[in-house]
Amino acid sequence: MHLAPLLTAFILIFVAELGDKTLYTILLLATRNAAVPVLIGACAAFVVQGLIALALGSLLALLPSSWVLWITAAVFLFFGIKLLVTDEERNETDSNPSKHRVALATFFMVTAAEWGDASQIGTAALVAHLHAPVQVVIGATLGLWTGSALAVGVGRAIGTRIPAHWLRRSAGILFCIFAVVSVLRR
Repeated sequence: MHLAPLLTAFILIFVAELGDKTLYTILLLATRNAAVPVLIGACAAFVVQGLIALALGSLLALLPSSWVLWITAAVFLFFGIKLLVTDEERNETDSNPSKHRVALATFFMVTAAEWGDASQIGTAALVAHLHAPVQVVIGATLGLWTGSALAVGVGRAIGTRIPAHWLRRSAGILFCIFAVVSVLRR
């Protein structure tokens, strides 16, 4: 097994993901949820996305980009509005969701955020270019997992220092911005 494709994919995908909406999503989820379920949900989503990139490779480019764009925007807008209008008192009483629920929510949000994202398409392109699909997917997945671990760590560190309503409103605004930017990028 050659390490060059693995290391190339790890470095390129890790750097590409830094500052991406997905890591911000993971960070925000980690501010008010247990770290392990958030990390498990994110890592599982990245495995699925890596397998999709491996299986579809260059075929991803054939998907109607407008579908990907509108679905992604709708998911972010839905969660953004939900965070902005959530009744804080009711939310505080349900401030201890089950670990399974947190992991599933993280999985679905990360999967939606990554669908058609640069790191997924980049992984597919590296699979086609480097002709080492297993090493590329492993390297890309490890890069995404490393970014997720950093986001969870930062989220847990700031989550206890910032009032919940500020985080909720900030996350809601940020998700709505992601929705608008997704549509404007086309």
